[in-house]
Amino acid sequence: MAASTSSPPLPCLVFDNGNTQPATAFCVSDGAHRAFDAKELRGKRSWSTSSGWVLVWDPATTATFLWNPSSPADRFALPPLAHPPAAGSACALSGRPTDAGAGGCTVVLVDSAALWYLLPGAAAWARHDYDIGSVTARFPNGESYSSKRTVSRLAPCRGRFYYARSSTELGVVDFSTAAAGNTPPAFSVVPVNVPLRVPDEVGSWMEAFVYELDIDGDLHMAYVIYHGPDTDNVADVAIYRVDFDACNESVRVDSIGDRAVLAGNRFAGWCPATQFGLVPNSVYWMSPVDKRLHVFDIGARTEKLVQDPYNQWRSQHSGEG
Repeated sequence: MAASTSSPPLPCLVFDNGNTQPATAFCVSDGAHRAFDAKELRGKRSWSTSSGWVLVWDPATTATFLWNPSSPADRFALPPLAHPPAAGSACALSGRPTDAGAGGCTVVLVDSAALWYLLPGAAAWARHDYDIGSVTARFPNGESYSSKRTVSRLAPCRGRFYYARSSTELGVVDFSTAAAGNTPPAFSVVPVNVPLRVPDEVGSWMEAFVYELDIDGDLHMAYVIYHGPDTDNVADVAIYRVDFDACNESVRVDSIGDRAVLAGNRFAGWCPATQFGLVPNSVYWMSPVDKRLHVFDIGARTEKLVQDPYNQWRSQHSGEG
């Protein structure tokens, strides 16, 4: 198959400019915007995954495949997905498709109500509508608010998928039962102890964005902590390793080596830092609050850089339409 006509340096943020114009890629390593006309994505919907692969769906034909943007010729066809979830859903793979050949991993899509999944060797996708209860948020002024629990994203690790359920619990989704027979995936909960060292200036009201990811076979949780009412002021960024062999205790790590964690919205993953021109031992966080890219040094616990890809893109296209 033909490779993409334009392959910007990875990792990148892709901005959709509509059907009449090529997409734009913001390259994280140098902060530049470039035209990005990937044939594999043109006119299609796509979901990024922590492994670097992208799930692609063609609305015109329902053709569905996994594509590797770092090696555009790598593409694995999957059974067609008739009705994928709406925008705002997330995708996760149990491993790399190349680990065990085409179709060798479980592919999962998740939104606020259901899972769509494709097991290794399956001829069709399956859907499971889940119900994991509700949660009540209580505020310092005494007010409370209850809502349905949802899964915003899944992190594959050791054959299972994990998601943040609460400050003291991890949700687990296990597809081994579904693979053994015509049964839905199993949902369970495991306790987790994360000894957050909250900066004094945060006070009694702390909020955080939490991202789960697999680093070298161990589940890690990246926390972006900010002052409760002040969403413009990040107080701390921390990464904890969950030790399932020690009563699910979590240990804060000061170094992840020559890696850069990439997180934002419904995505979290990592890549070799030096190889891709990024800062080693760092977190690159695309804030859903200010829509800016923040770069944090894990060891020094400092913010190194802030980039503004969204407003740069908007200013470049403000006169178009």
